Amino acid sequence: MAMAGKKYGDCDDKVAGKSQQVDTASTSWRADLAKVDVWYASYGSNMWKPRFLCYIHGGQAEGMIKSCVGSMDKSPPNEIVWKTFPHRLFFGRESSFFWGVGGVAYTNPLTNLNDQTHMCLYRITLEQFNDVLFQENWLNVDSDSPLFDLAALQLVENQGSISLVPASDSLYGNVVCLGKEGDIPILTLTCTLSAIEKFKSGKIPLRPPPKAYANTLIRGLVEEGRFSKEEAEAYIDNAASKPL
Repeated sequence: MAMAGKKYGDCDDKVAGKSQQVDTASTSWRADLAKVDVWYASYGSNMWKPRFLCYIHGGQAEGMIKSCVGSMDKSPPNEIVWKTFPHRLFFGRESSFFWGVGGVAYTNPLTNLNDQTHMCLYRITLEQFNDVLFQENWLNVDSDSPLFDLAALQLVENQGSISLVPASDSLYGNVVCLGKEGDIPILTLTCTLSAIEKFKSGKIPLRPPPKAYANTLIRGLVEEGRFSKEEAEAYIDNAASKPL
């Protein structure tokens, strides 16, 4: 479960370059994890498929201020389903890499039967899941080791969550297992429980999402038929205004 990789910008030219050579160690872990499927459960901007595919194919969706490098494996998700989970959606932090000033979406790692978070589940490989993890945490994908290997997968299935990126500036360093769908584990990314306490105390700010980011969440909810536009706007507004 090595936490490897450089920050975006350290070697973007090497990541983006078509002629980049992947070393033997990197090739080895990718080949192993490409054989395993997981569900990546999104409750934020990745609910809108064109935005999520930026993490797979690379590129920049409408409203984003930076491009994604994409995954090494450009294969689209094998399946897409929607589910609702008893977790609290909220928005926090000052800004984000892809959306600029304003809060980004989180879900409380702990369940609460009074809360509901709607999520879009993408069936991808564990290799691709690692590339999503790298990009969500502003790390380059050309790593010689994964952030989340088979041992981590077994651990998170047993204990419910695992913190992989303890750096203070990581946005989504906590992987949470939400159960299984078709005997395949459902994994989502959020903040740690210690960060939840910092949000509650005000040490990390709660902030409403920037308009472009909120609109992307709304598009995902509406285009997949989960809500009318008005219902989706109310869902996001409630999550952004309700105290933790």
